[in-house]
Amino acid sequence: MTTANKEQLISMGKLSKVFYTDDVETHALTNIDLNIYKGDYVSISGPSGCGKSTLLGIMGLLDTPTEGSYFLAGTDASSLSASERARLRNQEIGFIFQAFNLISDLNVFENVEMPLTYRNDLSKAERKARVVKALEQVDMGHRQKHYPSQLSGGQQQRVAIARALVTNPSILLVDEPTGNLDSKNAEMVMSLLDKLHQEGATICMVTHDPRSAMYAKRSIEIMDGVIAAENETAKPALAATA
Repeated sequence: MTTANKEQLISMGKLSKVFYTDDVETHALTNIDLNIYKGDYVSISGPSGCGKSTLLGIMGLLDTPTEGSYFLAGTDASSLSASERARLRNQEIGFIFQAFNLISDLNVFENVEMPLTYRNDLSKAERKARVVKALEQVDMGHRQKHYPSQLSGGQQQRVAIARALVTNPSILLVDEPTGNLDSKNAEMVMSLLDKLHQEGATICMVTHDPRSAMYAKRSIEIMDGVIAAENETAKPALAATA
């Protein structure tokens, strides 16, 4: 399917981000043009300090650009208030972080349910059904009553993925998902993300790990705040070797 026939989820035009500290200007991103379509699996890589985390933060409505345009699911994000950005973020985006970011005194069910507690359009029964479904998607339904300290790193990341899925987001934004995992658990998590993509999830992932990047269908390299290269492949996703 050509991009002309695909639904556009993210559109960035001439997007730049400058950080100001005293009299110093740091140009984190410069004139970024980027489109992400429904069903894409995109990896973003580059050296430390190149701007890839800043780019992901703007995509996730955690930060705003200094210049340029950003549309998310057809909405002009640059014109939104902070509360409107938070509402759109909760509806459209699922985050998966390197550090899992689970709440230690909440059990697995409660951690996954957390994003839904900000929604007043769902009943308690609807919230429960969504949590159960998300946990089943990551094969963690049998651990609902466990706490993060009772789980391995790989299991904690599975719960974090379920938490990202529970809102039925348009896109998953993934930041170094295997950074805190050994090779076996890293492969398990990447295989799970690949499975979710094959089931229809749209994924944009920042990673330093070339084995993780191999799963993506599009590869974007950031260098000094600009897109230095972009490659696409028609090959099926590749499994990381053990």
